[in-house]
Amino acid sequence: MHEDPSFQSDSRETSGPREPSFRMSSERLLVILGFVVIGVLFAGTLVAYSVTRLQVALWRPPNSPGLPFGLFGSTLMLVGLSSAMQRALVNITANRQDAFRRCLWIGLSFAVAFVLGQAINWTNMARAQAMLPRATLFAFTFYLLTGLHAAHVLGGLVPLGIVIQRAREREYSSSRCEGVRFCVWYWHYLGAIWIVLMAVMFSSQ
Repeated sequence: MHEDPSFQSDSRETSGPREPSFRMSSERLLVILGFVVIGVLFAGTLVAYSVTRLQVALWRPPNSPGLPFGLFGSTLMLVGLSSAMQRALVNITANRQDAFRRCLWIGLSFAVAFVLGQAINWTNMARAQAMLPRATLFAFTFYLLTGLHAAHVLGGLVPLGIVIQRAREREYSSSRCEGVRFCVWYWHYLGAIWIVLMAVMFSSQ
């Protein structure tokens, strides 16, 4: 019994190498959608801030204290946090488990230091505003923007804690580190948003 030559040709074609798949995982899609939602939230807040700034006749009384200088320290904390998380990702992709875990703990320390630094900044702003005859929208918008960002930092401690716990159980490796990558993206994203907030606030104080 002879085989159909056309059937043999079809078999050889279908058994060849498959085209690479560029389908996005559902987890990655959710992370990206989350970033879009956060970005829209901050963008809307900045638009409201800018409109308010333009419409208020007296934004900040003359010779009154401006933004707390400690905001620069908070910026350094976020830079350290992003750097530590990036190093953690580099280490796990190289299967350096001990260095990976150390970087995660360093990142957590920077995140906590950022929140504590913001608490100091808010306290300093409150003291400065207490010396004024009346409250200003300048202080209110400062609390709004920095408080919204701090809320996302506090929220980010949850996935970071989960990553640290799984790292202690050695659940990550060079071939299984997508959760770490998403966590790193989140902190980089918050760092970029913070830079934008700082630029807007200092340019319009």
